[in-house]
Order: sequence, then C-alpha cells, then structure tokens
Amino acid sequence: MAGPPPAASAPTRGRRDRRGEQRRAELLEAAIHLIGAHGLDAVTHRAVAAEAGVPAASTSYYFRSKDELIDEALGALAEREIALLRARRDALGELAADLDMTVEALAAWIEDQLTESGRVAMLAQYQLQLEAARRPEARDILAAWKDGTDDLAETAMRALGAEDVRTAGILLVCAIDGLRLRLMASGHEPLTPEQLRATLRALLSGLIRA
Repeated sequence: MAGPPPAASAPTRGRRDRRGEQRRAELLEAAIHLIGAHGLDAVTHRAVAAEAGVPAASTSYYFRSKDELIDEALGALAEREIALLRARRDALGELAADLDMTVEALAAWIEDQLTESGRVAMLAQYQLQLEAARRPEARDILAAWKDGTDDLAETAMRALGAEDVRTAGILLVCAIDGLRLRLMASGHEPLTPEQLRATLRALLSGLIRA
C-alpha cells in the first residue's frame, strides 16, 4: 500500500526549523482537538492558538487561512491513523486466523475509541472526512485513509478464511463504522463488553460465510 500523501496544501509559512515544525504540529493537534470536541465551526486562528496555549498571532503565522489549517489537520490526522492501522495489521499477524483473537482485537480497538480522549479523536476523524469529501483537493488524502482501513479489514478476513475477501473487508469496515457511531450517539444504550464481543463474533462469522 502506498504511503500517505502530503497534505493538500503544502505548508510554506512559518519557521521551517525543528522548533517551527514542533509549533506547527502543536497547532494542528489543537485544531484536531477543537474539531472533535466542538465541530469545524469552532476552528478559528484565535481559538486554535488558545487551545495550543500559544500567542494569538501564532496560527496566522503558520497558516494562511482556516481552509489551509483544516486541510493540514486532515493530512496530519490521516497520516497518524494510517500508521496506527498498519501497526494494528502487523500486530494482528497470524493471530487473525483465530476468530476469538480477532474479536478481542476489534473489541479492544473500539473500546479504546470510546474513552473520553478516543471519542474526541474519532469525532474529529468523521468531521474532517466529511469536510474533505466536499473538497476535491483532499481526495488523495481520503483515498489513502480508505486504503489503510481496507487493508486491515482484508487482512483479517483473509486470515479468517473468507471466500470473498474484498467484499467481506468492505462490509466489515462499513459495519464497524456504523457500530462505532451507534455506540457514540445519544439515545442508544451502550453495549456491555460481553454484548460487544458477541456482536463482533456474529458479524465476523457471517462475513466468513458471505
């Protein structure tokens, strides 16, 4: 799988030394947190600087506009998530051939995203992906993200012996996305750990036979 592409707008503002790169990363992390906690409308140069705990002028020094800041935040988040997906794929390895181990790995991954910090990061992912879908210049970033997700799902389904690996992988990704949104959304009672694992076992078992 090809590595993640660069952010849609190549950064040209601000210091390019180590200190400058660190400050840029801090501002992007602050933007991601704001998006996850309060939505895209909360992102302003001043709000991002305040979240990062730096002078108000810092954000405009590194980013020309809100759109550039959002594009780079999407690129940074995508790069991080693709690296995590690869690590999970490699860690799963031969264990993916064991249904119980795959169920446990998926359940632990979902539960990690339902913690307070995990929820903010996941909401930021969804909001940035929806925003990028409206922005043609961000399509390469979304494509790399999708490839990373599909690769992990297909690795699991191939190891479990699914007959149609590609279709099973797509269905697994869609089902996990829907399950995560259900668990986050208000109005739905959370699944117990046992119920979550039973749901995942039924899902994987059905996809193997699909």
